[in-house]
This record gives sequence, structure tokens and C-alpha cells, in this order.
Amino acid sequence: MSKILFLNPPLPLEELYGKLAEGGSELPPLGIAILAAVTRDNGYKTKILDAAALKLNYEQTVNEILKENPNYLAITSVTISIFNAAKIAKLIKEKNPNIITIIGGPHLTAVPEETMEKFSEFDIGVIGEAEETIVELLNNLDKNKNLNNIKGLIIRNKKKLKITPARLFIKDLDKLPFPAWDLLPDLLKYYQPAADSLNRSPATLLITSRGCPGQCIFCDRKVFGNLIRGYSARYVIDMIKYLQKNYGIKDLFIEDDNFLVFKKRTKEICELIINEKIDITFSIMGRVDVIDAEILNLLKKAGCWQINYGLESGSQKILDLLKKGTTVEQNKNAILLTKKAGIKVKGLFMIGNFGETRETIKETLDFIRKIPIDDFHITCYTPLPGADAWYLAPNYGEFDSDWKKVSMFKCDNFVPNGFTKKELEKYYKKAWKTFYLRPRIIIYYTKKLRDKQMRKKIINGGLAFFKFLTNAN
Repeated sequence: MSKILFLNPPLPLEELYGKLAEGGSELPPLGIAILAAVTRDNGYKTKILDAAALKLNYEQTVNEILKENPNYLAITSVTISIFNAAKIAKLIKEKNPNIITIIGGPHLTAVPEETMEKFSEFDIGVIGEAEETIVELLNNLDKNKNLNNIKGLIIRNKKKLKITPARLFIKDLDKLPFPAWDLLPDLLKYYQPAADSLNRSPATLLITSRGCPGQCIFCDRKVFGNLIRGYSARYVIDMIKYLQKNYGIKDLFIEDDNFLVFKKRTKEICELIINEKIDITFSIMGRVDVIDAEILNLLKKAGCWQINYGLESGSQKILDLLKKGTTVEQNKNAILLTKKAGIKVKGLFMIGNFGETRETIKETLDFIRKIPIDDFHITCYTPLPGADAWYLAPNYGEFDSDWKKVSMFKCDNFVPNGFTKKELEKYYKKAWKTFYLRPRIIIYYTKKLRDKQMRKKIINGGLAFFKFLTNAN
């Protein structure tokens, strides 16, 4: 049977997080870990090379790939890493043109034709969910069969691009294997959430559902769509037990777009954790319009210590422009209700949104000061390829469509009307200062330093934060 190597391309934290790099999350690429489990289960010799986690440069990455000598090199990529992925594919083609390069991930799915036209070094593109597509693709390639009838591909036919019919989303996620955590670099050594997502160590990432019902213009929903699907409660519990048994995991960052959307499943997961006396703590992502006191109290009892809410802005005008579907009052009430249940709240914000003015920024800063959130995260508003915002951006400000500028931690690709980039960056820093340079927050992080395993991450994050604030550029 042939051999496939899945690659997470080189991506220095500085490229991803800018001057906040030392405090950024280093999370396992669960997407390719699941794909690797699928191909391995189907008899293919399978390896994963996470060049980003191993901090490999291009030369080292290419050497590792050539050493493995796979028949197929499958590369995942988001927009900010697509040039990195293409550079590796090009270097591999120069060294060994027999290796077939396959590109997948959010960026390719968002803009398949543009990506394949720009980068001829990619032989085949996999669009959307790839678990079923990848097996069918490898089987046909092994047998030298035509690819035209495989759903979910973009292929090169006589130098022309062809997109095959879309593949339906996988409805029963339980039929998928666990991610191939064992094929990744050491889970405890190379991966850890950022300090603002850490409760205790060892900790790791877990994703238990796909899809989001939201219509926010800043999100690209092409990979997982609005069809919401989740692993069953029993499947989730079995994954947690596997991580505990094999890696000693004590804390989870559950990064579902909205863990709370399946209320019945959420209750079942919590009840199983409680009834089976599983010693785990976890934080989740959620929307403010799907919570109630009952579910919050159950989450707290099961070990949920923090909920990350996408609050986005303190201005109703901005929330409406973003098609968030929530109100400032809902945000405030959800925070108070969550705090009442004994669960910490992390507020997620954006600055430099469509329609942003100095007054809306003031509303956001005032909101941040007044609401009792425990932690905070803010990014520059960044239109992403494939999202509605990408096509609307020129109507609202200065927009640079260069994919290299798609970084949420730099105000690079979009500056709203009435602002300069320099001024927007000053407001961005001011937002960070507004939240973190307060005694209550400093004391909170000082207490976190008591955990020896978290100490290094917190100290590095703090140093990066102060370097970011004091840097003139």
C-alpha cells in the first residue's frame, strides 16, 4: 500500500501572532490528525509532520519529507500559511517531482480556483470535509483511475482547472476514528493553549462538533457550513478518557464554534462526567443567546471553568453590521448569568470593524471597563477569503486583498473609513491596556503563577504583552 504524509507547514509564531507570539496558543492540528487516522485505518502507511510545532525551517521540513519519501504529500493550510505551504510544495517538486502534492484546509476551500491558479505546485485540491474524499482519492490515484467522478476536488485537466461536485457534509461524526494523536509530535511537549485558556496542566485542544448556525459576515463557513453536527456524548467522553489515560490530560480547551448549541448533548456530556467521576476541567466557546441558568449550573458542576463568548463590540451599531444576531444587553446579561453560576468569562472582541468610528470604539472600551469579565482577547477586524466580509470590505474602508496581510494580530488588510492604520493600531493597543493593566486582572494572573506547569507560559505571555505595548511600531 502507498504512503501518505500529512504536513502542517512551517509557520513561526511571529507570523501568526506578531509581537504577541510568545503568549500565543500552540495547539495540535486535529484536522490532519483525524485524516491521518482515517488513511491509516484504510491501510495506507501514514505519517504526520507538524513543522510548525517542531519549529522547522523550510530546508529542514523538505529534508524530513524526502527522508520519508511518501507517494503523497497532503498539506493543510489557512490563509496566513498558504504561501508557506506552496513554498514547501515547490521545493519538493524540484527535488522529487514524483511526489503528488495535495492541498486542503480552510484557505483552499474558501478560494479553490484562485489558489490553484496562483500555485501550480499543488497537483490536487481537496475542498471541504476531507475524510471521505481523501480515501477515495488515494484509491483512485493508486489505481491510476480518473478523478473526475470524485466529489469534493479541484483538479487539473489538460492545464485547465475543474471543480467536481460538492461532497455532502458528514452527518454521523461517530463513524470517524479518534484523531491520530500518537502520530503528532509529543502532545505534552509541543502543544499548550495560551495562558488565557489554561486552568491547569497538562492541557490540550478538543473539538467535539462541526458547523455553526450563525450568519456573521466575518466568518467563512465553507468548510463545515451551517449544518451543525456533533459527536455523541458517549463518543466525547471516550475521547476524554483516552486523553487522560494516554497523556494524563487534566484540562481541555473545547474549540467548537458553539459547544452550547446542542443543549441535550451538552447536558448528557456533563452528566456523564459527573456520574463517572471524571476528573477534568474544561473551557468552551459559546454564544450568549443559547444559555440559561440550568445549563450553566450543570456545566459548572461538570468542571467547566470558563466560557469564551464572542462579544465582538460594545456598540449595537457594529453588532448589527456584523450580522451577529445578538445585542449589547444580551452580552451583558449572559456575562452576569455565567458569573452567577461560578464560571469565568473570557470576552472576545474585534476592533476596526466595518462602520467603526471613534465613538463606537469608545463604546467598546467603556463596555470592557464596566463588564465583569475575567479574561479578554481582541483582534484587528480581518476580512477572510471566502467570508462575506472579504467582498464587502472595499465599501467600508481601505482593503488590501494580499493574502499575506490576513493576520488578525496586525491591522494590515483592512482599515475602516476615517482612520489611518497607525491610529487604528494605537486603539488596538489601548484596548489591551484597558483590560489587562488593572489590579484585578494582574492579581488574577499572579495567582495562576502558583501552578508550576503553567508558569512558563504565563511569564512568556506577560513579557510578550509588555513588549507589544512598549514597541513603537
